[in-house]
Amino acid sequence: LDSSSVPVSLPHPRNLAPVHRQSAFDATSPRNPGPSKGRAIGPAVIVVLGLVLLTALPAAASPSATAGAVATAGAVSRATTGRQLAVPPPAPRPTSTEASPGAPDPHPPSGGKAPDGSVPGGSALAGRGLILPTSAPKLPANLTARSWVLSDLDSGEILAARDPHGRYQPASILKLLTTVTILPHLPGRRVVTISKAAAAAEGSAVGLLAGAKYSVDELFRALMLVSGNDAAAALAEADGGVATTVSQMNATARALGGYDTFVETPSGLDGWQQLTSAYDMSLFLRAALAEPRFVAYDRTASATFPAKQSRYGKVGGYQFDNQSLNFLQGVKGALVAKTGFTDAAQNTYVCAAERNGRRLGIVFLRNHRYPRDQFQQASALLDWGFRLAPTTMPVGTLAGPISGELPPATGTGPTPGTSGGTATGTGTAMATGTVLSKGDSMTTPTTAAAMAGGLLVLAGAGVASLRRKRRR
Repeated sequence: LDSSSVPVSLPHPRNLAPVHRQSAFDATSPRNPGPSKGRAIGPAVIVVLGLVLLTALPAAASPSATAGAVATAGAVSRATTGRQLAVPPPAPRPTSTEASPGAPDPHPPSGGKAPDGSVPGGSALAGRGLILPTSAPKLPANLTARSWVLSDLDSGEILAARDPHGRYQPASILKLLTTVTILPHLPGRRVVTISKAAAAAEGSAVGLLAGAKYSVDELFRALMLVSGNDAAAALAEADGGVATTVSQMNATARALGGYDTFVETPSGLDGWQQLTSAYDMSLFLRAALAEPRFVAYDRTASATFPAKQSRYGKVGGYQFDNQSLNFLQGVKGALVAKTGFTDAAQNTYVCAAERNGRRLGIVFLRNHRYPRDQFQQASALLDWGFRLAPTTMPVGTLAGPISGELPPATGTGPTPGTSGGTATGTGTAMATGTVLSKGDSMTTPTTAAAMAGGLLVLAGAGVASLRRKRRR
């Protein structure tokens, strides 16, 4: 049951009985019948409270005061710097001592905040249920993904979605971000010697032999065709090491406007904090399609590894086929596709197709393969998207990176209905927001509380002075 769809009934404020609490400073209170020496404590209390606010709040606002509140990992800093919002938001705490979650989070967290506090792609995308255009035809039956996005990869328009900024484990579709990140650094003909650690990578593997040599082209084909985690590890090591690659992937996600994503592994294997969103993965899909080498690798029907030998052993030659041939060969206009699965992510999927010069992309997160397989669900949703009238208004846009800082605080948070910042993607802007320049001022909650503390000190001192004058 999706808790976001369950209405919550709260009593109306008018139906709540008023509660009167007597105050030590209430002059009409029976406990305070009139002026007395005992009431002289009032100004002192005011002064003390003000001093406490002035001294305690700066410490509470420091990073060290909250560093232990939420566990973090990886090379990307989560701390708020200057007046920008921290992205991505913190992940839930681990629920066991295992290295990774063993089951889906029953309450996946939400993302959907850019550094300036706006909702990337438009405020409508903050919704956690279905988000459809007005007067849209009925969706295909048996769409089982907990989160999904259908987007126009050329205009950047988001045609329909479900929980687009909900944060879920990506599984192996994260390899799109891996490819986008490291492909420019690794020429196809470069030769890589496979380490023992890479050859022993957990999960799906193409069967790399430790100590043997493979070209970068061969490793990328293994990465995309059979989702080889051993190939992912070998490519990451060639890129400078797994930690370096993970750091680069996080930086690439930010650069593409993926503010819901945090990476811990280059293969997509689960991590407690490794989360993404269907919105972010749509950005990564669009970036991947702009790389001709990625498209060529992903569309390869099959590949062959010759026999290999090293000091660790030998393997005979073998062929492996593309796991996404059902989509690539069975769906009209199919461009690319990639599957994923882990215990925590469940089934995930990303694909794209082109018809009549228009390219649509789909991302599924936390999906099922029954009663229809993922490629069949994608095919039906693509048919639905391509049939939409050209005049159909999008529900959002793939905004790309959003620059700017938090808007001035007004006590109500970011203004609903704004996406803010400067979008450098090709999408159609759905809404605009206000971005502060460096010279603008901003009142934060900490600043406001400190000002209140100062006022309390002054007020207390003034009351004490006035009472001294009256007693004279």
